[in-house]
Amino acid sequence: MIARDILHWLVLVCLGYLGAVNLSYLGLIVVGAVENAVRRRESASEDYDTIAASRFTIPVSVVVAAYDEEPGISDCVRSLLAQDYPGFEVIVVNDGSRDGTLARLQADFELEPYEVFYRRVVQTEDVRAIYRSARHPGLVVIDKENGGKSDALNAGLNLARYRYLCGVDADTVFAENALLKAMRLVMRDPARVVGVTSSITVALDPQRAMAEPPGERRVDSRPLVAFQHLDYVRAFFNNRLAWSRLDFMLCAVGAFQLWRRDLLEEVGGFSREFTCEDIELTFRVHERLRREGRPYSILCLPDPVGTTEAPDTVRKLIAQRERWQRVITETVWHYRRMLLNPRYGTVGLLGMPFYVLSEVIAPVFELASLVALPLSFALGVFSWQVFGLALLAIALGNGVLSGSAILADDRQSRTYRLRDVARLFALAPLDLVLYRPVMCWARVKGTWRFLRGDKDWHKFARNERPAVDA
Repeated sequence: MIARDILHWLVLVCLGYLGAVNLSYLGLIVVGAVENAVRRRESASEDYDTIAASRFTIPVSVVVAAYDEEPGISDCVRSLLAQDYPGFEVIVVNDGSRDGTLARLQADFELEPYEVFYRRVVQTEDVRAIYRSARHPGLVVIDKENGGKSDALNAGLNLARYRYLCGVDADTVFAENALLKAMRLVMRDPARVVGVTSSITVALDPQRAMAEPPGERRVDSRPLVAFQHLDYVRAFFNNRLAWSRLDFMLCAVGAFQLWRRDLLEEVGGFSREFTCEDIELTFRVHERLRREGRPYSILCLPDPVGTTEAPDTVRKLIAQRERWQRVITETVWHYRRMLLNPRYGTVGLLGMPFYVLSEVIAPVFELASLVALPLSFALGVFSWQVFGLALLAIALGNGVLSGSAILADDRQSRTYRLRDVARLFALAPLDLVLYRPVMCWARVKGTWRFLRGDKDWHKFARNERPAVDA
């Protein structure tokens, strides 16, 4: 009798949780659709040629944090140097790489020793040397002792010359209009807009993917990568656009995070005390500016600005996603004073409750649902018909959430071939049984490591890429 009562309550609690999460997502989809429509109309009417040609355009310092990134570092740097933007510099920080990252940069960009005075606003690990490219005067490379991604970004912050700093990942290749797209909103209100992020896609080989023209780009044929693509599309078009509209952007993603430099210096730069830097910095900015009552905006744009490398094995994917789970849990716990606190506006009243519901406590309910299955078998009450119908309903519900994001993405950019869009629609209902179990294990693993106090990066090897001539 007790076991039946436990099963009864497990099922009810799990169903209630599922309903609450899906209602939250549906609400965000509606708001995100409005934001997408607004940004699309703004972009269509924007005079990008004038921005690109104007000498009054605000310059940007782009900082690339690189650790053991030999396979893709040159692709990333080339895409940044090719930006259609009037004023920018590229600062690559080699964070004590053990592979040939620095040698690759020296060979591909003709680096020479560079003597320069700079302010040490944030303390970092020792800088070994600074180089400048003989071929590209706007490219500077810092070679330093290993200190982690945050430390590398801080080294770039110390050397940066311009008012806005854009931190990017070394495994990402960027569209030539990435800075132009991101900075257009900054230039409308540079006093208020303190941070911007934008849509990122994934591929096994970002350079090859970005070389394909819009409208002809392919989604990778491997299901593991296609499901990751769906995941990114949902994250940006179902979640982050709504967060931006409701003024509680929870994460300016590390692959492309644009910040006002004076604010970065004010809050002490990027923190080394957390597993990852991007979510925590976003929360720290919210906490500081909301507490002080200062007007500001952190925005997310629907414009695809680049393609990042997708893990090519389940093991690599789990390593990546358990790290994300850890930093979300770390950050929410550290800033728990903001939760449901009216002083922090929509960040405390909407954003943090959403993260708690959809991310932090998700592993608890996922494990509870797994416990309910063998328990129902043991009690002799398991029904294949009920289980099948429930699985179908949840799969279709997930398919609807994914489908709305696919449509929003396609309407925004028309980037992918129609056959690939159709294939994403076909894969969407299968996400529940082929992809979510992997994510469930990654979340459980990440939560367990958080409870143990593990803050290591657990970096995995990058995908092999074909050599490209400089």
